[in-house]
Amino acid sequence: MADVSADISLSPDNELNVEWTDTLLTNIKDDLPKVCKFEGQLPQGLKLYSQQPVLLYRWYHKRKGEVRTIYRDTTGPYYEVGQTLQIPEDFEGWFELVPPDFGRVKYYESIEEISKTMPMKFFTRTNLTGICLGNSGESEQTYVQRKIPAGTVLKVESTFKAKWRTCAETGVLKKKQKEWTSREIQYLKCIDNKEQEILIPFTAKGKFHPVYQNGSSDSKSVFRMKDILTDLTLPVKVRIIYGKPPVVPCIFTGMLVIKRRITEDVFVGSTITFKRHALFELPAYNDVKIFMAKSEEQFVDMKTYKDAKQLCQKYSDSYSSLIKLSPTLDTDHQMIQHIPTEKTKQRHESLKTLDLITNISLTDDEPRSQFMESSSDDTVSEQSLTLGTLVELEEFSNRTSMMC
Repeated sequence: MADVSADISLSPDNELNVEWTDTLLTNIKDDLPKVCKFEGQLPQGLKLYSQQPVLLYRWYHKRKGEVRTIYRDTTGPYYEVGQTLQIPEDFEGWFELVPPDFGRVKYYESIEEISKTMPMKFFTRTNLTGICLGNSGESEQTYVQRKIPAGTVLKVESTFKAKWRTCAETGVLKKKQKEWTSREIQYLKCIDNKEQEILIPFTAKGKFHPVYQNGSSDSKSVFRMKDILTDLTLPVKVRIIYGKPPVVPCIFTGMLVIKRRITEDVFVGSTITFKRHALFELPAYNDVKIFMAKSEEQFVDMKTYKDAKQLCQKYSDSYSSLIKLSPTLDTDHQMIQHIPTEKTKQRHESLKTLDLITNISLTDDEPRSQFMESSSDDTVSEQSLTLGTLVELEEFSNRTSMMC
């Protein structure tokens, strides 16, 4: 490989003389992190990071959906707007398919409704309260209440009925006496992501969606991006209901048309010389020229290098799974109109740009998923359960038997 040298200016008072050797991206993907620079026929979104020292930290093989936002004001038609976005298949969010009338997907309104279909898993858009059972060391069974936040996915196991006994004092003054009453409550037994068993009463109300499984035809289902790219025919219109917002400012309403799927090798890295560090994603383009620093000795004690490495250690995996602008920064799209193919009984909502962005900083916590707000996507507060003493607990159906 040929050697080249370049003076890279970090600031007017601090210059580094870096000796570079040219290489190929495929040669360094298993030997990261590395201080490199890159140049060549680059799309507009990557030129900002080229021809300067950067830290290439980790390599990923990614399948992505290329999407555009659908926008609508209160009275107008639906249009594709903005630049192309990319959503990786491992994006940690949930989508619903946009119905032919462009309304909102229906959902189950109670746990009892879930118990009648017994999906393998369901997603809750509502805060819930359940109970976790334990033993007191004697014959009596104990329980603790457990709050289940909206955004949780629960695995469905079986249904139970429990007999509870409560005691109340009746009468006045010295003539008070205890009066015992019994009642039966039905529950759906679920497993959370910590493999903990939770019983949720049939009477719990809210918004619940079955999680899509291959071969499922339930129109109430929610999807992962991986399922959409694997099992559905593109293009397809979706609405994101829960997840992390895009990592950069862009036109984003939450309603999207997924145009195509792409598969590519990408490198996540960080700037070193910027006053504020920026993570970026470099696809392994054939015409990108890569130059690797022969020695990183002059970088290792630099605060900017240490901060860049810490930023990558903290966020490279989560950053690679976030919604991002396509590096082409395409702005030459034609205005494409989308027309509902069925009339709706629902009032058409305007699709306004959501003022949401995922911020990545060394001083911030890991970005969290959130609901993409709309007028019809509210959660219901969970209620405290007053139960008494558990006298009897009996399973009366399970998912396996119902599927037979």
